[in-house]
Amino acid sequence: MLGRRRRLSPCSHRPAPPGGVLALLVALLSLLVSAAPPLHAAGWWAQTLSEVDLWSGPDEQAQSFGKLPRGAYVYVVEEQPFPGQARVYVQEAEEGNYGYVDAIRLAPSGPPPGRGGAGAGAVVGEPLFQPFWVANFEATTLWSAPSPGAESAGDLPPFSKLLVLAPASGTRYYVQDARTERLGYVEAAVVGPSGPPAPDEYAAPAAPPIPAFQPWWVETFKATDLWSALEGGVSFGHAGPGEYFLVMEPQQGPRLHVLNPRTKNYAFIDAQSVGPSGPPKAAAIEVKGWQGVVASEVVNLRPEPHTFIAPAGQVQAGDLVTVSAWVEGEEIDRDNRTWARIASVQRRAPDGALVDVPLGDAPGDRYIYSGLLRPVDLTQPPDPPPTSLGAAGAHWIDVNLSQQVVTAYEGSRPVHFAQTTSGRPGWETPTGIFRIQRRVENETMIGSTLLRLDTLEVPDYHLENVKWTQYFTGSGAALHTNYWRPASIFRMPSSHGCLGLFESDARWFWQWATIGTPLLIHY
Repeated sequence: MLGRRRRLSPCSHRPAPPGGVLALLVALLSLLVSAAPPLHAAGWWAQTLSEVDLWSGPDEQAQSFGKLPRGAYVYVVEEQPFPGQARVYVQEAEEGNYGYVDAIRLAPSGPPPGRGGAGAGAVVGEPLFQPFWVANFEATTLWSAPSPGAESAGDLPPFSKLLVLAPASGTRYYVQDARTERLGYVEAAVVGPSGPPAPDEYAAPAAPPIPAFQPWWVETFKATDLWSALEGGVSFGHAGPGEYFLVMEPQQGPRLHVLNPRTKNYAFIDAQSVGPSGPPKAAAIEVKGWQGVVASEVVNLRPEPHTFIAPAGQVQAGDLVTVSAWVEGEEIDRDNRTWARIASVQRRAPDGALVDVPLGDAPGDRYIYSGLLRPVDLTQPPDPPPTSLGAAGAHWIDVNLSQQVVTAYEGSRPVHFAQTTSGRPGWETPTGIFRIQRRVENETMIGSTLLRLDTLEVPDYHLENVKWTQYFTGSGAALHTNYWRPASIFRMPSSHGCLGLFESDARWFWQWATIGTPLLIHY
């Protein structure tokens, strides 16, 4: 019976009978509706016509306890529905939970397979009123009340499916329209028995999705002001040619609402001073096979190395990540702008096998902030490239920037290896063969001595008691202890070009190396 539609009698198109026959018709209709064998318990069984909420109460202030699937059995256990309401109080058969269900989502049924006719704990007695389905055989009015002077609550086209929620009140039934879910009263004389609507018969057609606004990049092609308002306002300062901004909402006037990715401040910029562009080209360091694991419970994959645009996928704690490049992006932790461009993600299946995790449906790269990753432990140093260093057992140092490992060799034999954090994107550690030029056991390092030529950035730091520093370039690149970085950032690039070490490792290299010891630095 679930979901079947009964055909109305052909005589349902006849004009309504005269008023003298109205009472007789109502009586006959009641007999027809009650022709099914009566229930001999305090309630009745029904099945859900579609997925429904199990509510905490009969009114609109109720909260949902969760969803019942289509076809779930429920047992109606009290006199229903409540006056002026359209929900029934039920016990769901699967777990025995109680709650309220919209009556319009139910079709009377027998008990679930294997269950008797009565619900658990039902008291045998007079059956409750059981809502039943009817359809109007001509266009009619849905009234606001049972009295003749009631106002119209809307029109009902012919053959509307209506759920009768209470015994007749005078000449009208209290009903709910399945198509619109409106409540009201309808003349009993213009309706006849009907089956419930088929599942999803009155489901509203899915509206075409409204495309969400996607932020987009612009680049200034001439100097312009950054304004405080869409019109008028005060200037926050100037932007020169070649600066990038992210447009954050549709244009509503002569200015665009933009985000400055460098300062993370919002402003308005004259639309005539900018043009569409791709994202600013980020400094990047290509690496070979660096692997780590996701360190937070759930981590968003970003389509660009910042949080200004919605995520394009997710990974979870313990997923194995292979990184193809370290990329400069948004600074989340202080003085750490390093993001990982993801080559692949794998997850451990229940049988122990590693399976690939999709990186999202949208095309393009995926990024994770470096602070959300932890490197896979290395049990031995990576193999160095072929080199003539170490002849006759000489000391030399191999620096693998892909794996972020510094290894001390005596000839071809590794004698010590250590985790490092090297120069981040934009401040890359130089590659090639170098030699230790000078050594300082304890010093103060000041960022104002450095200059990044592509952005003219001058670092802002003042660090005292930096120990075991061994410089290998004239521009200030060195091996030294790095106590101000958290341990979790080691084996990922974060410095301004130096090779930062844990203090115990910096001391070890200080005691083992000397001026002239060569370093081979490579990816």
